[in-house]
Amino acid sequence: MPSTKKTVAASLAIGALLALSACSEAEMPQDETHKIAVQGTASPSASQETEKPEEPEELSTAQVATTAGAVMAAELGFGSSAKIEGKDLESLATAPTDTLKDIVVLPSQCSAPIEDLNWSPVQLGTEAARTDFTNENQSITGSVEVAKLDGNAAKVKAHNANVATILEDCRTVKLNGLDYRETLKFSDPSVAGADSSLYYSRDGQYAQDSLVLIKSTQKYVVMVSFMSATSLQEDAFNQVATSILDTAIAQLP
Repeated sequence: MPSTKKTVAASLAIGALLALSACSEAEMPQDETHKIAVQGTASPSASQETEKPEEPEELSTAQVATTAGAVMAAELGFGSSAKIEGKDLESLATAPTDTLKDIVVLPSQCSAPIEDLNWSPVQLGTEAARTDFTNENQSITGSVEVAKLDGNAAKVKAHNANVATILEDCRTVKLNGLDYRETLKFSDPSVAGADSSLYYSRDGQYAQDSLVLIKSTQKYVVMVSFMSATSLQEDAFNQVATSILDTAIAQLP
């Protein structure tokens, strides 16, 4: 691995503990892949404090890219971050199912594209990495996720095609359940250089705005996403998200 990548990777200290959970069973689509919940700081036990620290492991290409993206995010005001590893990362590799069960989607032809919003690169089941970050002052959270394609480029293109379908045919979608009502509104942030870009808002009990950018190289795919309970003001966050995306992409072959 080139020394410049190692320098970028070593410059970010990860100390937060990730808690992965859904807000409510009634929140549809579940948006598991874009949901961030960074809580507290991990504290070492007494035995850990006395043990000799182990030599750091060599980072994978995906880990280098997400770390570089998180460094850029920190420079742009998202100073609290958490590297998603082990079982937490493995759990994200399984796509949520039945997220629209017992929910009526209007127009009905938008059901499949909307459910596909839960897709993320780690679901390819290949070399993958993800880092989450947050701006505590503004209550805005984000993530950068990278995965190796390994022959799965068609799956990424299929997701991007679903995003295109949403922007063409499903700009306003209503989700109706027995005790649940929500409206999703989508728009194209027109981010230059991204293969897929989507901005959307959702009202109801769990109102939020989201911005999701996806871009592939010959061997890897990168997704940068933001989520907020208040408006993200597309113009401002387009540049923030693009800077993080470009930084991660620059580390990839």
